[in-house]
Amino acid sequence: TIPAFKGNDWVISNLLEQGYKVSYSVQASNEKEALKLAQTKTETDLDQEEKVFENAENFAEAWAEAKKYQEKYPDANAIPDSELPANFDWRNVKGVDFTSKHRDQGHCGSCYTVSFTQIAEMRLKLKYGKNQPILSPQFLMTCNYMNEGCDGGWPFFHGFMAENGHLVTEECAPYTGKTKGDSCSNYQQCEPHSKIDNTYFVGKGYGDSSEKKMMKEIMRNGLVNGELQAPHIFSMYQSGVLTKTGIKQLHRKVLQLAQTDASRSK
Repeated sequence: TIPAFKGNDWVISNLLEQGYKVSYSVQASNEKEALKLAQTKTETDLDQEEKVFENAENFAEAWAEAKKYQEKYPDANAIPDSELPANFDWRNVKGVDFTSKHRDQGHCGSCYTVSFTQIAEMRLKLKYGKNQPILSPQFLMTCNYMNEGCDGGWPFFHGFMAENGHLVTEECAPYTGKTKGDSCSNYQQCEPHSKIDNTYFVGKGYGDSSEKKMMKEIMRNGLVNGELQAPHIFSMYQSGVLTKTGIKQLHRKVLQLAQTDASRSK
C-alpha cells in the first residue's frame, strides 16, 4: 500500500522510476511465528485504536481535513497540480491515523490480498469516519477463483469479486497463512460486511499512471494498490527507497571487495 509521499523528489516518484509501487509485508521466520504475527488485533488493540481515531479530541477537524479534496473536486484528476503539497501522509492527518496496522503475511504469497483488504479498511474509515473491523484476506484468497491463493494474484481481481460479491471480517474468516486444504464453503455462513463500488486503474488504463496521478488519487480517495516485479537484490532490502543508483553502488562495492580478496590471495 502507498499511504504517503514526501519532499520534492517524492517517495512515489523514486519508486515509479523503476516501475515499482510497493506493498510492504514483514516475513516471519517460520510458520508458527507467521500465524502468530498474522492474528487479528485484540479487543484491547481495537479499543486503543478507537481512542486515537474517531474518539480523538480533534477528530472532527481531522476528518474534515481528510475529506476536503472529496468535497472540493468531483474526482482526483480535477485536482490542479498547484495544490499538490510537499508532504502528505494518511498516517498523520492533524494527528489522526486513518490507516490500519501492517499485517504479516507469513510464508504465503498473499501480499496482493493483505494490501487490498487494508486499503479497503482505510477507505471505509475515511468514508464513514468510524474505525472498521479487520477485513479477511483468507476469504478472498480461498473464494476468488481468478487468483491463485498463496501462489500470488492481482488485487484488481479482488476488486471485481468484491463488486459482484462482498467482503467479510477477519473474525469470521481468520487468516491462516495458507490456502491448501481450505474451501470457500467454510465461510458460507459469514455475513457480508462491505462491497467495492468501482475497481479502476489510476489513469485511463494499465500503464497510464504517473507520479502526479497517484498523488492526486491518494490525496482525494485514500491508499492505492500497486505491484512490483522484485529483482533478486530486493531480498537484501532493509529500509529506504531501492533505486537503480543504489543497486549500481552495491554492485560496485561487491566488485571492489572481490578484487581486494583476489589481490590478498596472490
